[in-house]
Amino acid sequence: LALTLALACSVTLAPAQDRPNIVLLVSDDQGWADIGYHNDAVHSPRLDELAATGLRFTQGYVMPQCTPTRVALLTGRYPGRFGGAALQASNAPAIPLGTPTLAGLFRGAGRATFLSGKWHLGSDLEHGPNHFGFDSSYGSLGGAVGMYDHRYRLNTPYAQTWHRNHEFIEEVGHATDLVTQEAVAWIEKDRDKPFFAYVPFHSVHTPLVEELKWIAMNNHIDHPDRRLYAAALSHLDWAVGQLVEEVDRIGQRENTLIIFTSDNGGMADHYRGGNYPPPDTPLNKFASNDPLKGWKGQVYEGGMRVPAWVNWKGRLGSGLCDLPMHAVDWLPTLAPISGYEIDDGMSFDGIDVWPLITGEDDNPSERILYWVWGKGRETERVALRKGSWKLLRDGAEGEWELYNLDSDPNELMDLAKKRPDLIQSLKFTLEEEISKDAS
Repeated sequence: LALTLALACSVTLAPAQDRPNIVLLVSDDQGWADIGYHNDAVHSPRLDELAATGLRFTQGYVMPQCTPTRVALLTGRYPGRFGGAALQASNAPAIPLGTPTLAGLFRGAGRATFLSGKWHLGSDLEHGPNHFGFDSSYGSLGGAVGMYDHRYRLNTPYAQTWHRNHEFIEEVGHATDLVTQEAVAWIEKDRDKPFFAYVPFHSVHTPLVEELKWIAMNNHIDHPDRRLYAAALSHLDWAVGQLVEEVDRIGQRENTLIIFTSDNGGMADHYRGGNYPPPDTPLNKFASNDPLKGWKGQVYEGGMRVPAWVNWKGRLGSGLCDLPMHAVDWLPTLAPISGYEIDDGMSFDGIDVWPLITGEDDNPSERILYWVWGKGRETERVALRKGSWKLLRDGAEGEWELYNLDSDPNELMDLAKKRPDLIQSLKFTLEEEISKDAS
């Protein structure tokens, strides 16, 4: 993907301090327009303030679904490199034991490592987060859970999924509150150590259940589905605020790098009633990726360009970064900041974008970004971006589409028929990427 704007990240970097703590926050199914700084109707003051006082990515990319994005974030590699289980949500192990991860590298650099929230890289205890570099973990091994019963899809072998350090537990409370409380307690406990806190929230994934106080904050929204979803966003915003307040309270705010991203774009609808305990409300107008095209599970921009920012108080200035940034970039970017020297034998699809973020490198080179989802299915979707050009196919039997994202970021004008030469060139590059994937 071409990083063509030499001054695209307009920030300043203060003099070096100690290696920072890292807090990686991941929301679930939060669309492009599901945050206040993209949509005035959304009440997210804490997220908005952190974005405004940090560096906001205008082209923050992830994968089109939860499990693939989590693979990319933690390994620095495209999920296709690990095979089918990494390419769509499932209960199967997504990555092999022994795979280098952010947590493993950070622990190797002497950090305390902790996960509170949704794992979703293998629902068996034998493939839980403590086997991949986390000292401690809490939350769900599986995917989305009922907010109060904490079950992952009723009447399945993996319904019981809520755990602490790989021991199943029963707890009382809303999943967002429990995940937040656990993370706050852990930060307090290890306040004197450098730490990596990975907090992948279950919100705002369905099923949505919120208290009246969160709904009341959003009474200005007429549509009940959208109002409920906005309530979950406000609850999430509060949770992020609690974590930041704890970091500030222990005196580590200026020594803590905070990263926020959604795991994929917003979902078009929710008609799965019966998978979760009541109220598992069907929803047909709740998330919003406007003005981007597409939804979660698709390789249009709306499925994988998401709200994302980084905040390091006192070190990193505020501004916008227009350089495309992908989830695979975080491992090779954060490891050096944390004092870990990456072994020459390690292979990553991501790159260290820190020099680009800080302006130390004002001559970015061209690179490729690649997406595949649902490999082998009838609904298989693939995309490749090179420079401003994006090639995609929405379904195994679909037609190839071509967009110039510089002039058409909302993918309204398909140029495939006008540029067959470019289609062939990009298809060749795409096939090269696919050839690197596990079979």
